[in-house]
Amino acid sequence: MGGWVIKPGDKIVVSRTAVIPSKKLSRRDFKVLEEILNIYGRMLGDVLPHASRNIIESYYRLKDEKYYELRDIYLNIPSHYIHGLCRDAVERVSSLRRNRARQYSREIFDEIVKHLGLGKRGLRGRRVVRYLWRRSWEIARHQVDLEMIERILVPRINSVSLRLVDDHVWKPIDATKININGFENIFFTSVAINTHRG
Repeated sequence: MGGWVIKPGDKIVVSRTAVIPSKKLSRRDFKVLEEILNIYGRMLGDVLPHASRNIIESYYRLKDEKYYELRDIYLNIPSHYIHGLCRDAVERVSSLRRNRARQYSREIFDEIVKHLGLGKRGLRGRRVVRYLWRRSWEIARHQVDLEMIERILVPRINSVSLRLVDDHVWKPIDATKININGFENIFFTSVAINTHRG
């Protein structure tokens, strides 16, 4: 029986979102967080149609095209919110494009098989199936791109969460040392967030 053991110096990557109850916020702090979340949602609403219409899947390209425009409109917002916003918008566009193309390609593949009259015997050859899937995928990507350019297909904003990309926007404070299994670990009990109100 084997198992894994974390050794000192090993890099640990957290791959799940953890919801941690915070201490009670003052009314002012809560209002500031609510404001920044609303502003971030408005900014996302401004950037997402542009990224979708131009099929921008590159963070750097979107940042080059929209950064200064957003800085002029939202003067008090820390600039790193715009960096996080661009990453968020690019991921939404890429995800919609990939998922819709996958859906269309299945439908197109089924239509091609039906049109050619290929039964289970006709689909036994791997080369034929691979060729049909590749063509279906190309047609589907082209269809999705046309729909995005024509603004028929635009990512919806169902939920908004701040993308705090680096320690220019947030920083951990109140370090606490805890001894676990003989190893000293440092945990942070508070986080400071940079907003438009300080």
